Amino acid sequence: MKTKIALFAAIIAMSYANAQENSYTDVRMRNYSKKIDSIIVSEKSKMNVELDALEESFKNNKISSDEKQKQKKEVALKYEEIINEKVDSEKSDLEDATKEIVKNSVLGKDKSTDQIGFAQNNALISFKDSKRTKKEILKTFDVNIAFGYIDLTKSASSFALGSESSQMRFGKSVSGVTEFRFTRQLGSLTSPVFYRFGFGYRGDTFVPKNSQIADFNNNEISLTDFTLGHLKKSRFTNHYIVAPLDFVFVLNPKYTVENGEKMLDNTKGNFRVTAGVYGGVRVLTQNQIIYKNADNHRVVERESIPDMVNDFLFGGKISVGFGALNVFVKKDFTPFFGDNVKINNKYGFQIGLELLYLNF
Repeated sequence: MKTKIALFAAIIAMSYANAQENSYTDVRMRNYSKKIDSIIVSEKSKMNVELDALEESFKNNKISSDEKQKQKKEVALKYEEIINEKVDSEKSDLEDATKEIVKNSVLGKDKSTDQIGFAQNNALISFKDSKRTKKEILKTFDVNIAFGYIDLTKSASSFALGSESSQMRFGKSVSGVTEFRFTRQLGSLTSPVFYRFGFGYRGDTFVPKNSQIADFNNNEISLTDFTLGHLKKSRFTNHYIVAPLDFVFVLNPKYTVENGEKMLDNTKGNFRVTAGVYGGVRVLTQNQIIYKNADNHRVVERESIPDMVNDFLFGGKISVGFGALNVFVKKDFTPFFGDNVKINNKYGFQIGLELLYLNF
């Protein structure tokens, strides 16, 4: 059932992205046509003013009939040249739109590269107004979802995933993040560097090794063997409000010209490297134990841990990605636990996948 739901969601996402792209191409064609009409109407209006002045001069016997005809031809040639120059400056938009139409006609619905290319600004789904210009598309607000496997290391500088000293089960201990972020270009319109900032939620779930549980005695936390029955699950979760700050470097920048301005074209998926930092404030820590007792009854014990986990979190992130997909590593520079928690390793380190899901 979950597979069918995921497949259905993917089909909807691809259809929506494809519809957005086709709509965007149609809008560009309409905008181009309106611009050309506007240029012609504007310049013809100016030409008619000059022609009317010539007629007035002829009626007042200031110029001869031959002179009037000569000057009319000169005026007409002058405005023909002006119109052609202005139309030429708009040709890039027409060429891009024409290429899109030809590509769609030749490749049809099977053009997997366009479907995998995702929507605007590298998102899987975009709700941005299709009438927005490429310049406006360089600014966005997006929703990011990330999932990673997390482990604990001995120090802030250690990157030893799954080490013997860790008392957590790597592959079972996980971290999930949902972020709401603003993205802005750093520098000029041609700059391949962006910065992102926002806020979100992070939840880290740790599963102890060897069927142990977190035990609380004398205002201390330690890991001990479970003795009350058959242990099904043992885990504790930290919940945070986080604020990320990222710098994004586009590795394969592509450029376009719009209204006479050269700018980075961010309408397609691109390759990126991202480096950033994040801070967080803990809002809740819970310990959960699920087991079957001597009477074979399922028992769920859940309790909050108010004072033994550090309230603040700070760390760094590096990721590489294309389109909406990013593979990341995160390192927490602050320990999760204080001295009263008798656990070997206390610094979080994770590797995972980030999905830029929506943008607006």
